[in-house]
This record gives sequence, C-alpha cells and structure tokens, in this order.
Amino acid sequence: SRAAQGSCRYRPATARPVPEIQMSLAKLAARGSMKMGRSSVSGLRITVFGSSGFLGRYVVSRLAGVGCQMVLPYRGDELYMRHLKPMGDLGAVNFMKGTIRSLDDIQAAVDGSDVVINLLGIRQETRRWSFSDCHVSFPAVLSEVCAEQGVDRLIHMSALGASTVSESALLRSKAVGELAVKEGFPSVTILRPATVFGDEDKFLNRKAIFARHLPFFPLVDGGEAKVQPVFVDDVAKAIVAAVSDPSTTGKTYSLAGPKAYTQKELAEFVFKSIGDEPLTISTPKPVALAGASIVGLIPAPWMTADLVRLESIDTTMEVESTGSLTLADLGIKASPMEELAARYLFMYKKKSPFADDGVYVKEPQ
Repeated sequence: SRAAQGSCRYRPATARPVPEIQMSLAKLAARGSMKMGRSSVSGLRITVFGSSGFLGRYVVSRLAGVGCQMVLPYRGDELYMRHLKPMGDLGAVNFMKGTIRSLDDIQAAVDGSDVVINLLGIRQETRRWSFSDCHVSFPAVLSEVCAEQGVDRLIHMSALGASTVSESALLRSKAVGELAVKEGFPSVTILRPATVFGDEDKFLNRKAIFARHLPFFPLVDGGEAKVQPVFVDDVAKAIVAAVSDPSTTGKTYSLAGPKAYTQKELAEFVFKSIGDEPLTISTPKPVALAGASIVGLIPAPWMTADLVRLESIDTTMEVESTGSLTLADLGIKASPMEELAARYLFMYKKKSPFADDGVYVKEPQ
C-alpha cells in the first residue's frame, strides 16, 4: 500500500522549477529525432514498467527500432522476457528483476532514466494484486520517485472511460490513479486507450474461443453497450510520439479506433470471421453478474463480475469530455478493426481457411 511507502511521499519543496523542466525538455528533444533505425542511438534511456504484457512488446519494439536504450523491470522468471531481447540492438534492451512492492526496486529501475513509461495494469483482481495496488498505489509512488530523481518525462497509461463514479471498479481505480500521478508529477502525459485489439489480445481472441466452444454466446442485456477498439500498434505509436514530442507534456490523450461497435455487432463480426452462424443470447445483467461471480472463484477466470459491468457500459469517445485530444493530435491515423482482426481470427475457423471455402485472408504487410 502507499502507506508502506511513506519515505517516498511527494514533497513540493524538492520539485524542480518550471524553467528547469523546460530546459531539460529542450535538451531531451535535441538528443535525437527518434526517426533513425534499430542500430542508431537516440540518446534516451527509458524505463518501461509492464513491458512483458500485450501492449508492452509493441512499445519496446517501437522504441528499440529508433535506437532507445531501455530498462525493463520484471518479476518472476526472465524466461517470460526473453522475446523482447532481439527487438533492440546489442545492449539496448536490459532486464531488471524487482517488484513494485519494493521502493528500492522502483528507485533502482528509474535511476538514470530520461523517460519513464508505466504500462502496468490488470484486468481482474487476484488474491495478491488488487486494482488499487496496480492502478493507484504503484503509480502514485512511481510519480513521486520520478519527481525526486529528476526524470524528464513520465508517460502513464490509463483507460478510456476512466471515472471516479464509474460502475466498473477497474475504471474507478484508473481514474483515481490519474489523480495520484498528477499530484506527484504534474507534467505527466496520460494516455487513455479504449479496449485494445491485436494478435495476442484477450478481447477478440477470447470472444472467438467462446464462439467456438459454447453452445451460445451470452450478451449482457442484449449487447447494447458500445466499445471503440483501438489497434495495439497505434497505441504503441502514440507512446513513441508522446516521448519524442515535448509539447505533449502535461496533456491527456484519448485513444480510440475509427468506429464504435455494440457488443452484439462485435459478436456477429467474430462469428462471421470464423465462418459460423451467429448464436447469441441476451442475458439479463443480474444473471450475468451471478454467473461471473461463480466463475471468478476459479484460478485465472475468463470472466468476473467487474468484467460484466465493464461490458455493460459504453467506453467510446462519446463518453470523453468535449475537445479531448486524440490519436490524430499525435499524427496517427486510427486503423480499422475489420481487416486487421480478420487476419488473426482465421485460426478459429471451423473449416480450413486454406482449401475448404476458397476464402483467403490477406497476408500481414
């Protein structure tokens, strides 16, 4: 908990004055354009928390591709990090074992870095890790450490629809985390992505697995809630753009795809992608919550009560404040879901995607 990190409480008296921050940002921008190749040297040392996750591998690949030196903190076994090593040139990708429960480990990971990126997050709570631990306490301590150690930039990953009054505990914790980070590091850049899709996602892939193995696909209250999925590599590009552009300092960006879908439309898209008839059933929210509460008791549950709540509310640009900054403000064109998702959902087809039906999926570019 944050109380256990009392020695790291943010002290305004130690914060650097605004002119000094502006000078450091100017020096940061002058070090390199971040448009060179894998073997170039951008001059930036970047610490990335949460690099072993779904989004993390894309961020590491993008940063390594422009010559950044990275420190990647991890817990557990290094085996689960090794796929990141070849993404950068020799000496560019460095692992550091530690835990976010240790103040010393956090300080060691941040020490000497110009930029710190926090991608760490969870979709469901466990006995060891709560939403508050990962989305509030750790970001709060991290922001204070960054301020005390003189880090130039802090990029924090939140979520589209984050609100202190949200029905979802996940979105509430994300909103409180934003407030905590801003308190500790006022010049933080916050990115609020919608539900992220991509080859390794637990979003469309999971829906395809359900469609293949369940007798029917349950939709909470008929699947009327809307979502605006964003492509994982677009989010990675947004992070690189935020790092390389000092004008993003202190701003919040809402990242979403070009089109919003209802949960029912997403289910129908998945059924179409796997070549199956759409077998959906409307499930009243109380029934879905009861079922998810039981499923949530098993190890690594595929559904929890909070995920049901999340799927029953809109998470689109319409719920964001008017005039919110978007991918376009970072110079990125949002990628459409249909063509990109069809490429990796074909593996769930009941028929052979190569011979039986004569339908061929476009190869990745």
